[in-house]
Amino acid sequence: MPATVDSILKDVAAGKLSPVYLVTGDVVLAEPPARRLAQALAEKAGCDAVETHRRPARFGDILQDLCTYSLFGSGKISLVTDTAVLADERAAADLVDQAAAALPVEDPGAQLEGDQRAGASRLLLALHLFGLDAHRGTAADVVESLPKWALQGGQAYRKKRPRGRPAKEVAALHDGLVDLLDGARKSGLEGFAEGDLAELGEVVRKGLPDGHHLVLVEHSAAAAHPVVKTLKDRGALADAGKVTSVKGEWQVEALTAELARETGAEIARDAADELARRTLRQSGGWKDKQVDAESTARFAAEYRKLASLAGGGTITRRQVTDAVEDRGEEDVWQILDALGKGRGGDALARYQRHLASSDDTMRARLGFFGLLAGFCRQICAIAGVARIRNVPAGVQNYQQFSSRWAGKLKDDLPDADNPLSGLHPFRLHRAYLAASAFDRAEIARLPWRVLETEMRIKGESSEPDVAISELMTHVAASIGGSSKSGGRRPGRAR
Repeated sequence: MPATVDSILKDVAAGKLSPVYLVTGDVVLAEPPARRLAQALAEKAGCDAVETHRRPARFGDILQDLCTYSLFGSGKISLVTDTAVLADERAAADLVDQAAAALPVEDPGAQLEGDQRAGASRLLLALHLFGLDAHRGTAADVVESLPKWALQGGQAYRKKRPRGRPAKEVAALHDGLVDLLDGARKSGLEGFAEGDLAELGEVVRKGLPDGHHLVLVEHSAAAAHPVVKTLKDRGALADAGKVTSVKGEWQVEALTAELARETGAEIARDAADELARRTLRQSGGWKDKQVDAESTARFAAEYRKLASLAGGGTITRRQVTDAVEDRGEEDVWQILDALGKGRGGDALARYQRHLASSDDTMRARLGFFGLLAGFCRQICAIAGVARIRNVPAGVQNYQQFSSRWAGKLKDDLPDADNPLSGLHPFRLHRAYLAASAFDRAEIARLPWRVLETEMRIKGESSEPDVAISELMTHVAASIGGSSKSGGRRPGRAR
């Protein structure tokens, strides 16, 4: 297991030092303890201050500066955040997205300045992760060598558009990256080359002059990388953790503890939950997920504002609701779960919040309708297959359902493809419980209602959200009303 920053600080106090330290995790979680570590090293070395770099364009310059500074001063501590120098290929799509933020290049033949230089450095790093030489062949040939998935969007991008960039946007991005790479070449940018990594490895092995240290803060680092392994073995690697969402609940305890340490203000548990709901956004599918870095930083910024308003006291939920705009992201799977349990009011409120928090309302509406229509089709299919396979209704225990009945529902049918065959057992169980409580006569009419709703939202109605809300209300009423009727429910799949 990686060490903790607290254990590393004890080693520093005892005089057990390493030339390089690595703190991994969400930057908003990892940077504060890394800064404490850097300051402790500075005090140990008698330095005046810590030199901080964020997303540096030239990492090799920082290493060389540390190696030569002893000619001019007694010690130097460099705190470097988010270089991605130790990342693996999985980080490439995010780096490409960061490069894309610098597009378009208005004058491809000119020297790059400002944000475009920073964007070009991220592109060069993405190329390095795939072992591509940015200066071999034409810029178009180099960009063409990137895997297609690296241009289709990283985690932060896919939280808004889960399917990634469509083909036309990928082609436009490709052309923009060619211009950016041309500009990087004309500007003499090298990015992080193999030489930089080799030099970092040399620093880790041979050390730095006395009183000189490098503290890296990285969102991700490849566990198999030799430098990462060496730092872990030396006790110079600490994992600050990442904010996650487990079954729809934000896990922010580590983040609030760090912010409480920083600001001196505690936050009530219900206030922390509300602050997370209003600020954090997910990346990934319906399984346990991480949050994107921008929303984690927004959580931290709002916490600091609330801490100031609280005047050193405990932050309350009322203060959160009064002072923090709701910019969080609704989990669409929780909308369907509420619907499947017959909680229509809860589902409708969550749906409205989902639309309000979206950057593209039309895309959010159509995306959710696709999930809702799929859920309705699953209900219909489960009712039919359960009747054919003699699957009992209402098995609440997931383990029992998964081991005894899920296979029967997913097995091949004699004369047709089974629409349930690829459905995850957890989602299958949720849809199965909804089908168990659904009135059989309403199940027979459900495909028509879905088709009617689709026609309304795609042109036959000026109020598409009303059409979706009416379908949701009908589904929730069919489930909720049936489940309260007692006895054998009419819609139970047999």
